[in-house]
Amino acid sequence: MRSRALTAVWTTLVLTMSVVMAVPAGPSPAAATAVAVAAPQAWAPDPERYGIAVERNLTVKLSDGRLLRADVHTPADTSTGRPAAGPFPVVVGFTPYGKSTSAQLGTHGSGGLNPYLVKRGYIGVVVDVPGTGGSEGKFDLFSPDEARAGAEVVRWAAALPRGNGKVGMLGLSYVAIDQLFTAAEIGPGSPLKAIFPMAASVDPYRDLFTSGGALNVLSPLGLVFGYGVTRVLTPFAELASDPVTALTLAFRNLLQAGPFELRFARDMLTNGPRRYDNAYWKVRAPERVLSKIVANGVAVHLVGGLYDVFQRGEPLLYSGLQNAAAGRPVTAPMRPGQQVSSKYQLTFGPWTHGDMGRGIDLDRLQLQWFDHWLKDRDTGVTDTATPLRVLEPGGASYATANYPLAEAKPVHLSLRSGGRLTSDRPAAGEPSDTLLFTGVSNPCTRSTDQFAAGLLSQLSEAGIGGLCVGPQRKPARGPGEVTYSTEPLDRPMRLAGPIGVTLRASATRPETLWALTLEDVAPDGTSTDVSGGAQLGSMRALDTGRSWPGTSGHWLSPYHRLTKDALRPVPAGEVVRYDVAIRPAFATVPAGHRLRLRVATADFPHLVPLADLPGLLGGRYTVRHDAAAPSGIDLSVVAAP
Repeated sequence: MRSRALTAVWTTLVLTMSVVMAVPAGPSPAAATAVAVAAPQAWAPDPERYGIAVERNLTVKLSDGRLLRADVHTPADTSTGRPAAGPFPVVVGFTPYGKSTSAQLGTHGSGGLNPYLVKRGYIGVVVDVPGTGGSEGKFDLFSPDEARAGAEVVRWAAALPRGNGKVGMLGLSYVAIDQLFTAAEIGPGSPLKAIFPMAASVDPYRDLFTSGGALNVLSPLGLVFGYGVTRVLTPFAELASDPVTALTLAFRNLLQAGPFELRFARDMLTNGPRRYDNAYWKVRAPERVLSKIVANGVAVHLVGGLYDVFQRGEPLLYSGLQNAAAGRPVTAPMRPGQQVSSKYQLTFGPWTHGDMGRGIDLDRLQLQWFDHWLKDRDTGVTDTATPLRVLEPGGASYATANYPLAEAKPVHLSLRSGGRLTSDRPAAGEPSDTLLFTGVSNPCTRSTDQFAAGLLSQLSEAGIGGLCVGPQRKPARGPGEVTYSTEPLDRPMRLAGPIGVTLRASATRPETLWALTLEDVAPDGTSTDVSGGAQLGSMRALDTGRSWPGTSGHWLSPYHRLTKDALRPVPAGEVVRYDVAIRPAFATVPAGHRLRLRVATADFPHLVPLADLPGLLGGRYTVRHDAAAPSGIDLSVVAAP
């Protein structure tokens, strides 16, 4: 077990260095009880029938002349080691991490290859995306050119000699996001029938680069520096037998550091163009292509995590696909009673980026999915009216259909004087709370673990540390933070979906930073972080057409414009309304526990304001919660069992 944990730590270190886009925090891994995927008795996973024969560095010539390189893992006769005759479906991983490294690191096909599938009659193909590993070209982070290359790779894979003409795709993080863009680019009637994206983003700018416009430094630093290192080093690993070509590719990739990594670093430090939501980010947001995926007939099984970097976006991918299938706007909330398609599914559990799927049989689920779509077997995987499956921290599980959940009702709680959180409205003249901008905070938090791709959780499992990912004793208030708590709950409260907070506050400086954490406080006083969110004051402008309404006058899921032209300095001394999105939570707060909202001015090292710091320094905030200027929180609550 310890060796597995150390392997997991190494996997997460590689993913963190390479992307920090990409186990469970809070409750221990053992708390996530194994959940078997229901299937009819007529279907059971095939036994391990094959060995694996590997062909390295096959060339895929793109229409523009570039050469990509692929490793092909074919089912082999266990006695001779020779490739079996087939025909077999093909499952493709399109990776920037180096195809041989991706094939070895991680579990359950996170790098794009799952030997479990190959040994049961699937050809596994892993291809380096352009400008990485052994592939020629220019690396450009989810660019349309990369999607076009992905579509050509799929068509090449469909024509492999031992293939049956049907193709699926598999992988986590970057490898998951490329699946979505490829599925949109491929066109209708293609060989690509099904994909299995784990830990994918709906909008990298909002899921990864910023939180409410507040700069997320942990993940972009990995993006900026990790990819540069990866692109320069992986050619040597992929082309060890051809050092001249490896050196040529590595040198070309190094020269791209200026246009890509250095530009990102400059914009982070100076609030340059990529610091804001703009055309660069919009073309790289999978939400814009979900309708094309549906039109192309590609089936999608998503896997997401409560503590994943893309916690916000994974349920939105599900609702977007379901809306597209129903002919509704992709970005709208699903309607109660809306018809759903089992062609689009989401399994969501208490996982970080580094341990996606822990506690469930993810290998079996992938086999069940691909056997249905690529082998035409009746596995029962689509025999469901509730294709959204939730596994909570602690092991409770349920299935539902819509997001937001039709059975979840918005519940409004008011921030009150004395650190209270109540269903009663505030009274006139209630005293306010004062906070100071600090910029730094205790780094030993769930947030640090989450946006470092679950690294702290992995270290904890390996016996290194363990203090930052479980229940902690936290102060109720300090110079830069104040908390608001319910009374002990008389019955469990099941949180299931988006959460929105409305703060009314004044400030002494032209910028504010709000970092919020929702906590479960046990009777012994220890607390466990449930979810969090943030908002930069100058980027508070809402797009009301994209925001999801909650209780009267409040937003359950506020959507901010976050463009440069939407910037509005905070008027000193005036009461300003801030609508803050907390990432969706799927967790039950037990009876006898308290629900607590922590309002702070820092979430270090996750959020570091960099170029926004001059407008923040010396800031003093006054949080109002009286009848004239109420503050409160809207929760998505389902009646607990």
